[in-house]
Amino acid sequence: MVVDRALGEDPGAYVCLTNVHTTVESQGSAALRAAAANAFLSVPDGMPLVWILRRRGHPTTEKVTGIEFAPMVAEAGLDQEVRHFFFGGADGVAEKAAAGLTRMVPGTKVVGTITPPFSDRGDWSIEELQAEVERTRAQVLWVGLGAPRQEIWMSQVAGRLNVPVMVGVGAAFDFLAGTKKAAPKILRHVGLEWAFRLLSEPRRLWRRYLGGNAYFVYLLARSAMARNPPAR
Repeated sequence: MVVDRALGEDPGAYVCLTNVHTTVESQGSAALRAAAANAFLSVPDGMPLVWILRRRGHPTTEKVTGIEFAPMVAEAGLDQEVRHFFFGGADGVAEKAAAGLTRMVPGTKVVGTITPPFSDRGDWSIEELQAEVERTRAQVLWVGLGAPRQEIWMSQVAGRLNVPVMVGVGAAFDFLAGTKKAAPKILRHVGLEWAFRLLSEPRRLWRRYLGGNAYFVYLLARSAMARNPPAR
């Protein structure tokens, strides 16, 4: 697995799970675009992106969601006893998410959890986290700060936080913890996860999905016209 390669590199690698929301948000955020460009790995966490990549010459592309990626990484790291650390989530969620991952993949070694103070700015001090990462010798830092905040945060601390690899998984913290219900796998892989989540949290997500999805379609149309301008 590619995360195994990151564990052998110098500290500072991070993985972005990119979806329609972060793609749309990146149009107005140079910091988010830079975060994606500098990531060790960026994988599609959204079927629209998968379909686009397949049409553009990558037929084996598959969707990678946080709720699926976390156990994959944990399973791959069992023999090496890879040490996992959870950072983010609401009060108590990081601990529950860690417990959820160990239930999914028995033998997973979770060495610590921290929930940062709530802040819209995302300018948390990393001193406590750095001390705990070094004390526990954590190797994979699971980051659940919500997109696009977590992507920008990972890019900002990549050169300062002494951990081999960080992975931004956002809502997967809640799904692993059981505080929110994840969409059934079949919906996740036919492009209907957004509908499930919108029905689950309409007041919080309606603007992201309805407005964001519409803007994404506009971006696709604009890109298609740029590649294939109408004949004059």
